[in-house]
Amino acid sequence: MYRLLDRYLLKRFLLNLGIAILTWILIFLIVDIIENISHFIDKKATLEQFSLYYLYYIPYIISLTLPVAMLLSTLFTVSNLAQNNEIVAELTAGVSLYRILAPLFLAAFVLSIAAGFFNELIVPEANQRRLDIMRYDVQHKVRPSQKARSNIYVQDSAERTFSVGYFNGRDKRGRNVSIKTYRGSVLKERIDAESMIWKEGGWLLKKVKLRRFKNDKETLTMLKDTLLTNSRIEPGELLLLQKKPEEMSYSELNKFIGDLQEIGADIKKWLVERYLKLSLPFANFIVVLLGAPLASRKRRGGMGFNFGFSLLISFVYFFIIRAGQVFGHQGSLPPLLAAWLGNLVFLIIGLFSLISVRK
Repeated sequence: MYRLLDRYLLKRFLLNLGIAILTWILIFLIVDIIENISHFIDKKATLEQFSLYYLYYIPYIISLTLPVAMLLSTLFTVSNLAQNNEIVAELTAGVSLYRILAPLFLAAFVLSIAAGFFNELIVPEANQRRLDIMRYDVQHKVRPSQKARSNIYVQDSAERTFSVGYFNGRDKRGRNVSIKTYRGSVLKERIDAESMIWKEGGWLLKKVKLRRFKNDKETLTMLKDTLLTNSRIEPGELLLLQKKPEEMSYSELNKFIGDLQEIGADIKKWLVERYLKLSLPFANFIVVLLGAPLASRKRRGGMGFNFGFSLLISFVYFFIIRAGQVFGHQGSLPPLLAAWLGNLVFLIIGLFSLISVRK
């Protein structure tokens, strides 16, 4: 009997989950298309570029909305059982609520693991292809493979940043160069050069303005040519396109953090993003743990209540996630706690609701 009831519950849950995922995909695509269609038209994007852009957008939408879809599916599935007195019948037959909901919890845990692999293997690649279509095919920016980049910003050391308006990798020349040196958060020195060229293992800066800042005073020195030899930045690094966190897999992000550590750069922001790649998939399990006991009680409101409650929980959850992310970036919270804050809060609430609900 148990296996038959388990299959019945899982079948309804997975059906509702598929409908919820499809609904969120359609909502996100329609909203984004309405917001950006004029941009594609202005840039004379082709139908193929437009279609591929939104095709590669779908994995990110699934990753982002899966917890909400899981919660909606749980609420609709379990509340329908409660409204039809099916849960009461099973309780009367001596089946505990924990046993009734066990297939949902197991399915949610398996789907959380699957979501982790999906976010690691599929989403970063799809995001990169989507953004590449926008950057290079629609906006017609120069591809790094063509040995040229514009608007480059890199961290040279813990105290120095390097920005270049345009860099041509073929002749290793750059234009509109600005090198800033900080002590903590205070700007101490700024070098502005009209151009630079890689020479003798360093950067030869031309038509240089050297500004030094001390005690709220600025000292300006004009230099003709200056050879910068203590920079770790080489021509090849200026051609590498810095990926966004959503474009990087966990391993890529881990390597990037290691590179930043070698130069003594602040890595708090990137640690938070790395831990989020682990915490977000498990939100799928936690929202089911929270929603299933609450939906097991028979109440008025039906589908409207379930949808509204799901949106409320999702809003609060993502608000806490975003707040933890901001606090983690600022250093107000340790990166690990910042990334897992939302999960911890809702895990406690979910366990409390599971324990307190009538068994």
